Amino acid sequence: MKTKPRILVVDDDPLVRRSCERILGQDYDVRLTEDGRRGLALLEAERFDLALVDLKLPDISGVDILGRAPDGFPDVPIVVITGYATIQSAVEAIKMGAFDYVAKPFSPEELEAAVHKALRERRLLRDYRELQEALADRYRISRLVGESPAMKRVLALVEQVAQTDATVLLTGESGTGKELVAHAIHFSSPRKNGRFVAVNCGAIAPSLVASELFGHVRGAFTGAIANHDGLIQAAGGGTLFLDEISNLSLDLQATLLRVIETREVRGVGASDSVKVDVRYIAATNRDLQTLVGEGRFREDLFYRLNVFPIHIPPLRERREDIPLLARHFLSIFSARMHKRIEEFTPEAIEVLMQYDWPGNVRELYNVIERLVILCTGGRVGQAHLREGGPRGPYLAPRVARKASPPLPSIPKTAAELNELKKRLRDQAVVEVERAFLLEALRRNDYNVTKAADEIGMQRPNLQALLRKHGLRIRDLIDRRE
Repeated sequence: MKTKPRILVVDDDPLVRRSCERILGQDYDVRLTEDGRRGLALLEAERFDLALVDLKLPDISGVDILGRAPDGFPDVPIVVITGYATIQSAVEAIKMGAFDYVAKPFSPEELEAAVHKALRERRLLRDYRELQEALADRYRISRLVGESPAMKRVLALVEQVAQTDATVLLTGESGTGKELVAHAIHFSSPRKNGRFVAVNCGAIAPSLVASELFGHVRGAFTGAIANHDGLIQAAGGGTLFLDEISNLSLDLQATLLRVIETREVRGVGASDSVKVDVRYIAATNRDLQTLVGEGRFREDLFYRLNVFPIHIPPLRERREDIPLLARHFLSIFSARMHKRIEEFTPEAIEVLMQYDWPGNVRELYNVIERLVILCTGGRVGQAHLREGGPRGPYLAPRVARKASPPLPSIPKTAAELNELKKRLRDQAVVEVERAFLLEALRRNDYNVTKAADEIGMQRPNLQALLRKHGLRIRDLIDRRE
């Protein structure tokens, strides 16, 4: 049987108490008292979902009860009922923390509406707090998996900076888990009850970035039919995570710098600025100092963001974490798919540790998901690793390299030596060139235009080099996982 919500009525007028009981008694468990001190003691000792409190009581006032609410019973909304119905008294009661205000004499409909609204808001607030607690648990620092010295250094830095309001710059290759670290910082900070707003600066059309970040007013541009608060304002009281910060244009970098420094934001087309209280965490897989030297990133913004830098190492530099992560993901996907897969064979773990994981933790996550799908027994073994489905073996290198020819015999003449040196030079150039191309593409998530821009090469020239080495972007992406 469903428990009725409990309501406490504190009023010295017996007619009001009987009216409340008659109107609400069918749907709610109503408790009555005429004494303010008794009502206060009940609120502090028992669980109630709502309190209806008269402002004018013979012993202590409703204002006194409101004043005790934040410390004694913060989760109980209070609706004030009084015969002194003035705007001033209503405003004062609301300022003191009352949820709503009902004037005597009230109709059944008025009282029921106030009670229903207060209980609904209480449920929403409770659900929000439960969600916040679940998120805080999910993203707490201890959830970051890693026992390697490199990862322990990251975790130590995260713990140190979380309790401050300092701006953080996260660096690391794509897929290393920068957003997870940003979440951990937020949910371990005093701002954990505020919003965590993430924005991918490279995923928004350039023409819309200013409006999305800073907001706009009606009529600021074609299609601006209403005022719009930007993501910075949405993150008020919480944290704004700026992923791929290097993709912002220089003009927007200047505007963002001004917002961070002044703690004020002015929407597109607006004449006035709005105060904002936001903690900033930025992330990038690019070398911002190099971009500063090339004039593609503002030096002043770099220093403003680089207050507390944290570099997240690639998975190949912390191989001892691979088994931990693999088992962690195995437990997640096994539970999600209702399978009882308990472990990897030692041979499978060895294969996982030998692979370089160019896609880092994200790639490992995807591979383990596929392995759990393929596995029908209790352990993941080498046979599962060899299965690749339509995209080929998941644990094969992304691009098959040609085997280097064996070193020829030692030359006997100067001419043969010169010829051998030329062949070796040509071979070395080909290998270095190929590695150069693959690394540039990987850093830019296989976007040819971005890669060409980063390395200072015309796009057609980069495409010609790719053809020369037989590299197809679609193949590289398909094998990346």
